[in-house]
Amino acid sequence: MADHQSLVDTAFTAGLMSFLSAQPLYELCREQIHDVCYLIEQCCLRVRDDSNDLAPSSLCIKTTMHEETIFQYASTDTRARLAHWVRQYSECETASDRDAHAAYIMACAVKALGELNDWMRTTDQKAWSHLSEPPTDWPWELYCQFVEMQANPDERIEALDQYVLHLEPIISLPCLIDDELTPVADRAIKNAIRKKGGIISGMERSQDTSARDAAIVKQGMHYLAKGMPERNIPTAVHAWLEREVARPLKQRPEWIPLETQKALTRKSVEAILKRNFVL
Repeated sequence: MADHQSLVDTAFTAGLMSFLSAQPLYELCREQIHDVCYLIEQCCLRVRDDSNDLAPSSLCIKTTMHEETIFQYASTDTRARLAHWVRQYSECETASDRDAHAAYIMACAVKALGELNDWMRTTDQKAWSHLSEPPTDWPWELYCQFVEMQANPDERIEALDQYVLHLEPIISLPCLIDDELTPVADRAIKNAIRKKGGIISGMERSQDTSARDAAIVKQGMHYLAKGMPERNIPTAVHAWLEREVARPLKQRPEWIPLETQKALTRKSVEAILKRNFVL
């Protein structure tokens, strides 16, 4: 495959990429955005190269508008006539099957991209809902970091699910099985599923961390209540944590993840105690 960046930054998608890359949550969606922009690019190139008296923009816009209806008819059409239904609803009767298929694939990609754009825009708006307007004097990197911190992982996962849902017709419709763009859509779907898995794993690790920190704070408060000097508490809690981690797996507390092989450092334990106002 040709270099991804060089393909998505051509005339067809340069404006789209410029708009999306200026969003504060772009870095969280970079791979998915590039995947669908590459797909859109290839569809545009095909329609442009194949068209004679055909109006590519009209074909693609109308196909996107009627994508759900086209899918409904094409998925139940025993003769697998996706191109027929694209021509019917786009009112581009001169479009070849190859052009019509490209227009439909592009419609799916555009809708998938729309889900990410909606999530990025909505999350950005929510991040500043407590203010009359977002700050204008913050460095861009700090602005992006703040919005990323406000992003709800469940909403991000939902956006990825919808992204995949819009791409799935490309790999499920029988008449697109042999299309050269179907593997491109398949890779985009698999990349998004892997991304979702990574987010879920991160959420689980965060929950494990929260449970671990709560146990450390509880033990620190226990020592404090017994009258132990504050300067001795980090060392005592660290020693306790080491004992808990050293237990056989079946005897470990539930807040210690199975994959944990060693306890935190004393310095890390002290930081957790200070962060939670034990010290």
